[in-house]
Amino acid sequence: MPSDLLLKFFPVPKFLQPRAVGLDISDHSIKFLELLKTETSFKLSRVGEVAVPVGVVDGGELKNPEEFKKILIELRKKWHFDNVSISLPDDHAYTFHLMLPLMRKEEIAGSIELQIEEYVPLPATEVVFDFNLVEPGASPNQIEVGVSAISRKIVEDYQAIFASAGFNLLAISTQGSGVAKTLTEKGRKEEIVIVDLGKNHTAIFWVKNGTMVHSATALVGGEAITNNLQKVLKIDFAEAEKIKMDKGLLRSDENKMAFEAMVPVASAIREEIERRVNFWLDQEKMSLADLEQIILVGGQALLPGLVEYLGSHFGRPVILGNPWLKIFSDKQKVTELSYNEAMRYCTAIGLALRDF
Repeated sequence: MPSDLLLKFFPVPKFLQPRAVGLDISDHSIKFLELLKTETSFKLSRVGEVAVPVGVVDGGELKNPEEFKKILIELRKKWHFDNVSISLPDDHAYTFHLMLPLMRKEEIAGSIELQIEEYVPLPATEVVFDFNLVEPGASPNQIEVGVSAISRKIVEDYQAIFASAGFNLLAISTQGSGVAKTLTEKGRKEEIVIVDLGKNHTAIFWVKNGTMVHSATALVGGEAITNNLQKVLKIDFAEAEKIKMDKGLLRSDENKMAFEAMVPVASAIREEIERRVNFWLDQEKMSLADLEQIILVGGQALLPGLVEYLGSHFGRPVILGNPWLKIFSDKQKVTELSYNEAMRYCTAIGLALRDF
């Protein structure tokens, strides 16, 4: 089953699907990335980012459609692409894990639809959903699926606005689906948590064998660390941001005041991750020992000392993600997009990978 919500309604044979540029839409920006494949490797084609003014998009909802349309028209005019796959923030998406009795594949969607109102606070008629099989599943006598659902109105609003701006919208998915595709191998047996640390929010995803089965967002991110640093040290925002990204949570006499200013917010982020993970562990009847690792992505994940700080509290391996896992070898130098920048493009990379 494809992981793209629109393809449920407009299925296209794989060999007929046009290549698409991946667009990662957030409240503050649109990041886009296009992959091309040669006989032996991938290469980056078009890649970039455009700002979205405050208030135009809120939690994935279009609050100012006309302004957003202007941004899209300008994007298309400047970069000359038509076919796009987009992701929306998980703020208004619902992700859940289901165990179903054995049935034919074509019966799975109907079975999910009968149960969806138990997991989504909307009537089934007002929801667009899709699912991915968890393979291998936990039981040979059941079908295991991860389900993602979005308000039908939100989906239709984006369909209309992209069409009016001249784009061919091929697929809509959630942020978590894109990130999971970038960082995990489908069918590899593992339970991992991915944390996408942004400026203003933190997205948390539970991925089982390459399929996202839970997601959550917390309204705290790296900018809150900068703001606290600015307030405590009485410095301007730019200087606070530089100290944060240069020194981070590294313990030293020189960094003592900055460390103490950053820890309260870092602790709040850690507690949000911990709260969600413990809730999911309880749901899945699992222990922390069953969790293989926690992977950090996003521009704010590069904060020095953050990996060690989180690792010391969770007692499980915490690592930085590899955005190029499926695209470039470790020895390849990607001149078009540095590793630090690519950490911010994990969702867009996953969207671009859907064609390959």
